[in-house]
Formats: sequence, C-alpha cells, structure tokens
Amino acid sequence: MTPDQQAVLEANAAFYTALNRGSLEAMTDIWFPADWAECVHPGWTAIRGWEAIRESWRLIFDGTARVAIAATDVRVRIIGDVAWASCLERIASADDDQIQTSLAHATNLFVRHDGQWRMVVHHASIVPHLTPHVSAESTLVN
Repeated sequence: MTPDQQAVLEANAAFYTALNRGSLEAMTDIWFPADWAECVHPGWTAIRGWEAIRESWRLIFDGTARVAIAATDVRVRIIGDVAWASCLERIASADDDQIQTSLAHATNLFVRHDGQWRMVVHHASIVPHLTPHVSAESTLVN
C-alpha cells in the first residue's frame, strides 16, 4: 500500500469516526467546504454545497436515534489529486427499545488540498434485504 492510499484510508476512517461520534466539528474538518460538494444519504435526494451538507449532518446528529456505522470491504483508488473509497456500511440504529440493522454501499470521493485528503462526495445507497428463495424440495443441512 502506498503512503497516499494509507492517507486516503485514514481520511475515510476519520469520516466514519466523526459520523459515529455525531461530531459536526470533526465532519467540518473532513469535508472540503465547496459549493460543488455533494452528499447523498441513504434514502435522501442529492444535497449540493457544503453549507447544505453541513446542515444535513446537523439534522442527523440532532436526531433521537443512536447510529453506529462500520465501514467494511474498503477499497481505495487514486488518480492524481482525486481519490475514492468504496465500502460496505454496516448500519445499526437504536431508538427507544428497538435496534434496526441495514447495509449500504458507499462511495466517498476525496480531493488533495494543501496536502490533505478532503471529502467532496459521499454517496450511500441502502442494499435491499433479499430473502433467498427456497423451494419446497430444498432442505437445510447443518
């Protein structure tokens, strides 16, 4: 792994740490404050511009549900000063006495600015839960 790939992995991990901590300050440090930045939360339409993206994170962090997201199967690609990390998000949320889990695929795009990798795009889409088809003749064996 190259030093740049490691730096992008660290930037991606910092994003998920900020997300899990509900830290708007840390999220502000990670994102590049551009009017062309873009964010698509699972189930939401595209949000464009850092100010609107920041407000979306504030709304999420101020919500009543507690959320934990683990990024797995992270893959990094770099071309010049642009990098992206794709991953599977394992999401658990708790509200009152119920816990719900889901999966999302995410792509996080970073640009190198002043020697730091800063996020400019986060796009996460829920992976639908599909129940495998089991025919009447099928049996499960342990």
